[in-house]
Order: sequence, then C-alpha cells, then structure tokens
Amino acid sequence: MYVYRIMLFLVFGGYLFSPLLMSGWANPGAAWYRPFLIWGGLIALTLWLEQKRKLDEQR
Repeated sequence: MYVYRIMLFLVFGGYLFSPLLMSGWANPGAAWYRPFLIWGGLIALTLWLEQKRKLDEQR
C-alpha cells in the first residue's frame, strides 16, 4: 500500500519540476534528451518498486 503513495509522490514531483527542467530545453546547445532521461528514471524506479512489492507479498 505504501508503494503506491511513493509512486504518486514521485509522479507529482515529476510534474511539479518538469517545467523547471524543460526551461533549458529550448536553448540550441541544451541536451534535448534530459527530460527523457528523467522520465525514464522515474519509470525505472516505479518498476523497481513494483517488483519489490510483489516479492514482499510472496513471503
């Protein structure tokens, strides 16, 4: 149950900070892949937490 709260908090934080992170995206020399790395990390963290929850439920 707590994992869903953590995931909700992480998604909310991602939405909250995404405009700040994308502000440099419009610059010609900026790393265009930075927002994708951040969201990819968020998805990977969510998958890891879900896998951990499944392993805890099996015990």
